[in-house]
Amino acid sequence: MGPDFSRRQFAMLLGSAAIAQAVPAGADTRHFGPCPITTPIDLITDNLLEHTPEIGTYGGVSASTGGGPLARRMDDYSPRGEEAWRTALGEAGIAIERIDCLGDPLGRLRLRIAAAVIANGTRSAAIGYGRPNPFWFSGHEPYIVSQISGPAINTPNVMMAQQPVSTPVEVDAWIEKLDGFATGFDGVIEKVRSDRALGCVPPSALLEKTLPVLENFLSGAPDGHPLIVSLRERMETAGLDSRIRTSAEQRAVAAIEKRARPAYARLRSRIREMLPEGRAEAGVWAQPDGEALYAANVRSIGDSPLPPEQIHKIGLEQVQLVTSQLDARLRRLGYSKGSLRERLDALAADPNQRFPDNAEGRRRLLDHLRSLVAEMESKQHLFLPRAMIPSQRLEIRAVPEATQDSAPGGYYDGPSLDGSRPGIYWINLRDMASVHRYTLPTLSFHEGVPGHHTQGATLLSLPQAPLLLRIASFNAYQEGWALYAERLAADLGVYAHDPAGDVGRLADDLFRCIRLVVDTGMHQLRWTREQAIAYMQSHSGSPMSEVFAEIERYMAWPGQALGYKLGQLRLLALRDRYRMKMGKRFDLRQFHARVLGNGAMPMDLLDELVMSKT
Repeated sequence: MGPDFSRRQFAMLLGSAAIAQAVPAGADTRHFGPCPITTPIDLITDNLLEHTPEIGTYGGVSASTGGGPLARRMDDYSPRGEEAWRTALGEAGIAIERIDCLGDPLGRLRLRIAAAVIANGTRSAAIGYGRPNPFWFSGHEPYIVSQISGPAINTPNVMMAQQPVSTPVEVDAWIEKLDGFATGFDGVIEKVRSDRALGCVPPSALLEKTLPVLENFLSGAPDGHPLIVSLRERMETAGLDSRIRTSAEQRAVAAIEKRARPAYARLRSRIREMLPEGRAEAGVWAQPDGEALYAANVRSIGDSPLPPEQIHKIGLEQVQLVTSQLDARLRRLGYSKGSLRERLDALAADPNQRFPDNAEGRRRLLDHLRSLVAEMESKQHLFLPRAMIPSQRLEIRAVPEATQDSAPGGYYDGPSLDGSRPGIYWINLRDMASVHRYTLPTLSFHEGVPGHHTQGATLLSLPQAPLLLRIASFNAYQEGWALYAERLAADLGVYAHDPAGDVGRLADDLFRCIRLVVDTGMHQLRWTREQAIAYMQSHSGSPMSEVFAEIERYMAWPGQALGYKLGQLRLLALRDRYRMKMGKRFDLRQFHARVLGNGAMPMDLLDELVMSKT
């Protein structure tokens, strides 16, 4: 979509079938009293999911289960598909503006949230390269293929973890999608070429790191490919007939060899061609309209009206504050000499902080994580009204060996919308020497309870929430809540007898403060990659391998890393203001009920909602 594609042109496109059905031209869309359970927003959302079926599959919407149409194809990343996606977002924004719910405060709130979702997807619509996506946490990604995201990574990951293969029809849909890699990745290559024609050239450091990702997909025997291993194991777990499993695996192996791998090989060739011209600059400012893209992401996924320069200053102040707190904790434990990295390494070297590098050690570690989550679950009545305590299951699993080499240390996948798939807290056990007991409580509270799982499961339990709100991403709200949850655990006294665990909490908090500095440094203040690496190395306790990976992550996702600390700071300040307002009537549970009780939303709207008199 070119820079001259305006909202007026979006309005002219409202004659499309899906939007016309959702909100017919000239229709009176005002509702007096409670809005209907089935709202036009659901039809608008169905139309959007036609353009991003993988978001529907990740969320487990009905059209992606049972072998439904959304499960049978990857997103269309071609320039034509990209224009259709952006057009659909623009149409959705216009259509939502034409809906009203007079006299229904909840309906009006949900309409405002829905409008904010679309605004996050259209704020940078004039920038034609990359891909904006308000349903994903990384906002407008400038590089359609990178070492950390994009179709070459996200599409297989969804197929391995979220896409169901419990019935023969679902298996057929899975294989059909794999067959579609041939045309799907040709569209990705077209998009890469189109973005290059618009002047977007990724940093050379990212291109270099992307090539091994593509090489991994192309290497090894086809029957040992992670996609095939995942299909095999999940079909067996589902109890499918052995003949069906054998036939399906043979078809899938053929699709890998004849269509998927050749498509990846073509994409690899294109990335190799680009490598000599890769940019030296780390920040998105160096791309056409890069400062505008960063400003849009700061507003959308950083969810902040502050200028990047002010966010940078906040980051510097927070680094100083948390560093002093971490230093004090380490001194109390007897670690007073050496750099921060040296003292954390000394703590990590304590045999009490390690688990054996064998099957028994991995089992004990998983049991330890389950005990941490169970302990926090037993405290839920202290920070949530009993009616809001989630019933949705949380499972703790080791990342499968087939995918653990490229997976992060720990992460969370939310439950499916119908509840058939539980929330899953994944822990990567590939390198037991790097997993330290003192880091695990904070990771568990962030990913599980009271963090992502509590927030996500609460969202799914909300009655009659439009689908758009259940699948949307508000990065600062969601990541801010998870970081707030880490502090909440400390406030509840869980570290009273675990001072080493509190060191882990503060070390992680410091890492999020540093993100404010290096993200704005690279994308606004024009720091080099080396400057950002040097700052993180000197101010954090992270090993260099993690520093490199993190800085390159921020290069690929400008603005995403801001949401954690900015969201947490907003929530802490909001709690202080609410406490002051309520005085002796302050109840932590009621504060959290207001924060979580209507699902994810922009922070400004949350502030208004929490502090309102109603």
